[in-house]
Amino acid sequence: MKELVLILIALLTASFLVNVPRSDEDWFLYMGELRMYEMSAEADTLKARSLIFARSWVDRWLAGVNSTACEELPPPPNGSLFVQLLREDMMSKGFSLTGDLHYSIDESREGDSSDQAFGGYCRDGGIKVAASSRLTIRDDLLGIKARRYFDVGACQPTAYFLIREVLTGLRHRTIEIVRKAFSSEENVTAAPQEMREELTSLVRYLRRNLTDEGISLRLTYATEFAGEEVVIAFKAVVFDEEANIIRDGGLRRGFSCIREWGIRVRGS
Repeated sequence: MKELVLILIALLTASFLVNVPRSDEDWFLYMGELRMYEMSAEADTLKARSLIFARSWVDRWLAGVNSTACEELPPPPNGSLFVQLLREDMMSKGFSLTGDLHYSIDESREGDSSDQAFGGYCRDGGIKVAASSRLTIRDDLLGIKARRYFDVGACQPTAYFLIREVLTGLRHRTIEIVRKAFSSEENVTAAPQEMREELTSLVRYLRRNLTDEGISLRLTYATEFAGEEVVIAFKAVVFDEEANIIRDGGLRRGFSCIREWGIRVRGS
């Protein structure tokens, strides 16, 4: 057993001596190869890291507007901030970073492609993020570079654009229905019933179209009389049960938008 241990030690020592560079020139070549490998590995992560940053940005924004009126358009991720964070990370590893990265936001469609690193999928009316990058990592000491140019798209599976469109259209249609019902001075007493029937028909139509998308709609209203005017206050809640948002290390399902508006018409 002792002889076997000595033989193993001898073999390991010989292997180490064979792999150690035998001159300064070999040593610099060896170190250069290691740095090239490390740089290439860092460069290969840039696309995935840009998408992870974008998903975090979009999900943080969605979490902030959940259960609100959802009137704003989603802001694109801050590409300059991401590049600055990358630059600081590269500096800590002895590299420098040049170039830029741009993000844009659009409405997604079912069937669009979504990069797996983003962790989402495409739905009609969802949020699509596009990233365009021209980045170069450089080792200033050795003068070696690694360039990564890419254009990639991915989808956040919360139907924010669809919900926003539904709410905007709903408000527009309710205004039309109310004004039409109260347009005739001779038909004031029948106006509330006509309005109710039209609103019920509208909500049923919207629900039929939204059910397959995993979205529910609830519309309520209250009527008040203020002198010669009738004030009708509406409240709509749209809930996306297929939505998912990654926050605080966990996956949160569901997203809602709540919008309120009022309409004044002459009641007598």
